Amino acid sequence: MKFAIVQPTSTFSAVQLTEEALKAGAEIVLLPEKWTKHLDDVPLVDFQRLAKKYTSYVIPGAVEDGVSIISPVIDPNGEVKGIAKKIHLYEDEKNRLFPGSSTIIFTYRGVKIGIVICYDVDFPEVIRQMFVKGVEVVLVPSKIPQDGLELWRDYLRVRVLENRLAIVNANALQLPEYPGKSVVYVPVKRGKYVYAEKVAEMGSSENYLLVDINPLHYMDLRVNRLKEYSNFEINEI
Repeated sequence: MKFAIVQPTSTFSAVQLTEEALKAGAEIVLLPEKWTKHLDDVPLVDFQRLAKKYTSYVIPGAVEDGVSIISPVIDPNGEVKGIAKKIHLYEDEKNRLFPGSSTIIFTYRGVKIGIVICYDVDFPEVIRQMFVKGVEVVLVPSKIPQDGLELWRDYLRVRVLENRLAIVNANALQLPEYPGKSVVYVPVKRGKYVYAEKVAEMGSSENYLLVDINPLHYMDLRVNRLKEYSNFEINEI
């Protein structure tokens, strides 16, 4: 399946780059977290039009709506099929917004996909529960500054290794603090070990990236990890 990441710096470029990615064959397009300030600034109607025109999914990032941080999911009919919410708010977000209590997964062309928003990645339970439900690719809109980027990528790689699934991360581009540098990781086995392989990476420029991910290539890794997954109790003595 062909996934696209869009790194915009304006609503105009967001729509333009999304259409370019769709023309290039993208089946799912993902934008970053907080690439624009508020849901009212998101050109939602344009994204709905493009999703319907190209019969593809468009996830226009994650933005504040005045209550929470949400990520709308626009389906190939141009409808908002669902809304993922950020469960774990970060720093000052806690003083202004309410956390979500659930996120969403959906299936498209046989691939099960989940959405996890930025700081939620730091909490392994979120992606682990998706893994248990069969998710093969996790979409992550984020807004990570330059000085936190390498640590952030450590989290992404670990989630890939823990759960044997792919992660598509769209990171905000607002220079100089937020560098973009969106990235895609997939699990790959070499010899005895499984690695989180970086298969695509963007720079710090306004653009889109198209990457083809085939979950069948790591299906056996997911199946084996699922067999090893065990419920347990912790007894305090």
